[in-house]
Amino acid sequence: MDKFLERWKEDKKFRAIIKLIIYFIFISFIAIYTISIDKRSYNRTKYLEDVESSTNKKEETNEEIFKLGKEYEYKITIEIDDKTYEYSGTQSETEKTINKKVDNKMTKYIYKDNTYYIQDENNNYIITNKDEVYDIINYNYINFDTINEYLKKAEKNNNQYLVYLKDIVLGNNSENYFVIDINEKNMYIDYTALMKEFNSSIKKYKVSIEIKE
Repeated sequence: MDKFLERWKEDKKFRAIIKLIIYFIFISFIAIYTISIDKRSYNRTKYLEDVESSTNKKEETNEEIFKLGKEYEYKITIEIDDKTYEYSGTQSETEKTINKKVDNKMTKYIYKDNTYYIQDENNNYIITNKDEVYDIINYNYINFDTINEYLKKAEKNNNQYLVYLKDIVLGNNSENYFVIDINEKNMYIDYTALMKEFNSSIKKYKVSIEIKE
């Protein structure tokens, strides 16, 4: 250390070299610090952009995906294991006609003013209830409002929507899902995975919906 101090005092060239080295180290430190700040700033900006993009995507999925007009014809085919059932009819602004087909037997209903009516043998319509009309399937599984709620929570893959059970069934933590396939105004839903959660003996539970506007 004494030799260094002695040389520092007596050797101008040595002193100039040491100063140059110190200056170079200082400049290098400033450059590294500036790059580090810029990188952190970029990462933060990128993070905020990703969050905003993710938020926008969630907001987009809050829109109604399967949209219908006020008037249309419909046909709903339900396959449960080896049985096939059918609901068909028309929807207008004031009423809905419902034709239920089971084992080639057709039963007709009308839904009007929040009330269900069944057609008797004399072609009169007598008051009935939703459970009698939809005794084949829980109405929620063919109700367009409910299906749109499923679609909002789904993972989209082309025209297919993967609905994870953990997103719609409280307390479910599995990675199982069912598929909703949409092609214009036609929809195909394979509810099998969902139904197996409640009844393990179910082998097939599928719904297809055709709409004509």
